[in-house]
Amino acid sequence: MSMNNALKIAFVAAVRLVADIPLFWMLYLLYRPTEGEGGIGALAFNAMIFTGFAGLHSLLTRRFAKDRLAAIVGEPYVRSVFSVVSGFTLMVLLVLWRPVSGGLWRLDGLANWIVSAIFVLCIAGLVYTTTTIDYLDFLGVRDIVRSIKGKPARPSVFSTKGLYAYCRHPMYLCLLLANWVAPVMNHGRLEFAVLSTLFLLGGTIHEEKNLSAELGDAYDEYRRNVPMWLPRLTPWRPEERH
Repeated sequence: MSMNNALKIAFVAAVRLVADIPLFWMLYLLYRPTEGEGGIGALAFNAMIFTGFAGLHSLLTRRFAKDRLAAIVGEPYVRSVFSVVSGFTLMVLLVLWRPVSGGLWRLDGLANWIVSAIFVLCIAGLVYTTTTIDYLDFLGVRDIVRSIKGKPARPSVFSTKGLYAYCRHPMYLCLLLANWVAPVMNHGRLEFAVLSTLFLLGGTIHEEKNLSAELGDAYDEYRRNVPMWLPRLTPWRPEERH
């Protein structure tokens, strides 16, 4: 194996780790929120660092930022660098997040088991969704993997498989539900859920504009037939077009 390929393999592994570990750490903290004695100051600090996280994430999705990043690291690495920055900043957010005193509910017994089962289903749905799309392409490392194998790059494929045949953003929907399905809802977790919901809703609107501009009529037709959040009762297939 050449040194160039070895470096590419290390880079791909690093992207997977930095993108995935903070996400599942966040899910664990949503299920087991940290208790604390923080007050208004902690709430304000949390809102400030979350705003910084969301602002940086939004900035890096802008066309001018992508063009600038491409000039620095090269076009094939733009999405993977975005994945690394997103994962790293999420990890920083989780480390700096301050617990807040007080809570809304703490479920016990059967209610705890039912809500916990729904939370696990949200995670299962999130994982399943990654199997119905090209997850490596989503992270921006598919073409790097293909180059290691000596294969040419290929364009991204628009997928309407699996849960994407029922709603347009099943991955975000699973994350959204996971934020609110909680056997324990203290004030710190509530703040995170509210901020995450606003971030996901705003980010989805921006992403829809980008996808429509990138994919054109194909995405516009998909958007006309498949709801953004509330799933269809039956899967939509492209052959259903009229």
